[in-house]
Amino acid sequence: MPSARPSDLVVDEVTTHASLITDMLPGGWHQIPVPGVDRPVVLGPGGVFVLDVRHHSTMTIGPDNGRPWGHDHRNQMSTPQILAELATQLLSWACGVEVIAHPVIVLTGDDAEIVARPDGVEVIHQHLLMRWLSHLPAELDAAAIALVIEHTSPAPSMQHS
Repeated sequence: MPSARPSDLVVDEVTTHASLITDMLPGGWHQIPVPGVDRPVVLGPGGVFVLDVRHHSTMTIGPDNGRPWGHDHRNQMSTPQILAELATQLLSWACGVEVIAHPVIVLTGDDAEIVARPDGVEVIHQHLLMRWLSHLPAELDAAAIALVIEHTSPAPSMQHS
């Protein structure tokens, strides 16, 4: 039986953390399906957020690169920004009104050090995410939240008699 590579273990841990994070959303918050966006998308009074869950060990810090976000450049969109833009376009199309999704990186791991990104993407530790979501200023009212949920909920399957 082949042993798992260290990178496989990190991927499994990140997937587990992503599931745990979205299972424990604060009241009024929902995870919504956005086909084509392979990250959790959450919706609540504070807005719409694409959660890019990353293990702290995947940050690229080394002797040649002292910046933890070395592959994210100011003149290019980063992966979290691209995913949020994709979610924005897909949700706006599905709902018929502009729905803006914001990127958030959620760091996992006990040794995670929060370092600001040059592209302005929020970086939150997994243990602080629920509090952060709960304390965001209200951006969406109940009607807007219901509209997005209505247009992103899977259609009930047609039953044939």
